[in-house]
Amino acid sequence: MWKTDYEKKKVSPEDIIGAIRPGARIFIEAGCGEPQYLVKRLIIENKELSDIEIYTTIPLSGFSEFGGEFGSRFRVKTFFVSPIISSAFDQGRADHTPISSFNLTRLITGGHVKIDTAIVHLSAPDEHGYMSLGICVDITRTIIEYADTVIAQVNKEMPRTMGDGFMHVDKIDYIVEHDEALIEDTPEEPDAETGLVGENISKLIDDGATIQIGFGRLPNAALYALEGKRNIGIHTEILTDPICDLVKNGVITNRKKGINTDKIVASLCLGTKKLFDFVHNNPQVEFRPLEYTNDPVLIGRHNKMVAINGAVEIDLTGQSCVAMSDHMGYFGTLGHTDFNHGAMLSEGGKAIIALRSTSRDGRLSRIVPEFTDKKIGVITTQADVNYVVTEYGSVNLFGKSIRERTLALITIAHPKFRAWLLKEAKRLKYVYKDQMLPPEYAIYPEKYEIRKVFDGTELFIRPIKITDERGIQDLFYTMSKVDKFHRFLRSLSALHHQQAQPLVNVDYKSAMALVVTEARNKDGKILAVAHYTRDTASVSSEDTCEFAIIVHPNWQNMGIGSFLLGCLIDIAKNNGFTHMSAYVWEDNVQMLHVFEKAGYKIEYSLNNHVYDLSIDLGASKVNHE
Repeated sequence: MWKTDYEKKKVSPEDIIGAIRPGARIFIEAGCGEPQYLVKRLIIENKELSDIEIYTTIPLSGFSEFGGEFGSRFRVKTFFVSPIISSAFDQGRADHTPISSFNLTRLITGGHVKIDTAIVHLSAPDEHGYMSLGICVDITRTIIEYADTVIAQVNKEMPRTMGDGFMHVDKIDYIVEHDEALIEDTPEEPDAETGLVGENISKLIDDGATIQIGFGRLPNAALYALEGKRNIGIHTEILTDPICDLVKNGVITNRKKGINTDKIVASLCLGTKKLFDFVHNNPQVEFRPLEYTNDPVLIGRHNKMVAINGAVEIDLTGQSCVAMSDHMGYFGTLGHTDFNHGAMLSEGGKAIIALRSTSRDGRLSRIVPEFTDKKIGVITTQADVNYVVTEYGSVNLFGKSIRERTLALITIAHPKFRAWLLKEAKRLKYVYKDQMLPPEYAIYPEKYEIRKVFDGTELFIRPIKITDERGIQDLFYTMSKVDKFHRFLRSLSALHHQQAQPLVNVDYKSAMALVVTEARNKDGKILAVAHYTRDTASVSSEDTCEFAIIVHPNWQNMGIGSFLLGCLIDIAKNNGFTHMSAYVWEDNVQMLHVFEKAGYKIEYSLNNHVYDLSIDLGASKVNHE
């Protein structure tokens, strides 16, 4: 029965030119699923069109002709701007509708946009008369339900995919058979900086997490960096090529998702034939419409949901944006906001915004005091920002004040722009007028990060950052009067900004500090801090550094002090110091014991109740026991 119906609906493009009436609103399936043949024959070559509005999502081809003077033939209205159509926007000949993918469904179902004709792309029918939307279910399925007329290009090259993308012949009004290769979107190989961004993103992704991949090079770079992870799940709007190898290598298993377990769930593909072949008849992959994949509440039900999206710029308050100009070819929201919100609803979830610290030519900072381009779209607001990642590290801005965010973002900006950003932050009254920064050459030494168990609890030891100022103050106020006196050798009842700031400003060479937090919460309270600084009181100050330490009262006598001393001795030796000194009050038995356990011969001199200790770092190796 369906075969007869199918044959009746088969037409040539010339037969249905009149089906598109003047002034109509047309939807054209886009991305890699664009029905190129129908676009060419029914739109580009159709000189009879008049005042047509064309709605589309991610145009990758076919719209180089802008539709006549002032859109007299057709005007494109897209929900995302890609490079193929950016020149139309530069000339004011196309429209952009800012909207999230989840709300795009409401735009159609709520009648805000009435589609007269839908031009879609389908696979060949199966034995039951069902054709597949293949690699592009997204909004297309919904529009087929609501459009007055549906014209389908049936193409044997379109994969047959599992999920909600099946369309029976009776849903289609006209069928044009034409086989052609699908549009391919070849992923760009990450350059060195982009690769580092990807690696920093991967460090935030735990085994068993479920991830979403946004559009562009940076989210893809994160996928390339996932090798070695275990039981990663995928719930995303867009699938890209790197997914194929991650499944093959056992990184992606979907076993821990918590919802749609064992399934990759997506809405469309942006990739190459490698990806199209992977999803064809693959029961491991389910394609769902946007109202499902992009529902923030459903996204939040996944375990450890991680949203990975890019941005062009982020300002010092935490807003991120995309921009539309000659040097920025992609513009739009897509699923960014949907997944950002959903990830923050997830238990253990993380919403990540990734960007290079500079433009590709290195001339512009992508972390800015205020947005630099007039044609911008703010994607993440100040209230919704979570993690921000560059090639210089990652910061969590959630719940942080503007001052705290400013300092955090400066630490992951390109070093050559940090002084400028601090100057601008002072102009904007975001930070203290006397705020200092480490010198430009002071690059955070990630190699010194360590995890170690003390008394049954795993602790995280890392180099100090300027953002640790409040944490150092908090640690200070847990100390007894005696402990404060032993650390500073004078009576201190307060540790104000002016006093705390120098403690967190180190260059990681002549001055260094390590802080300790609980490993399960890297941004948690500081349990201990150990410093060395060049000992200017020493006769051989160029070769001697001075050691000092604070340990939270609840964490004393667990070996933390001895361990930090050993770590700093190794670092000091690597940075060219030959001796380490310390000034210890005569009754500070704990600190004297820490030095004795280090395994070095110690020279003592006692002056005014203070021991002046000195050890020769070349005399023997550190004993970490």
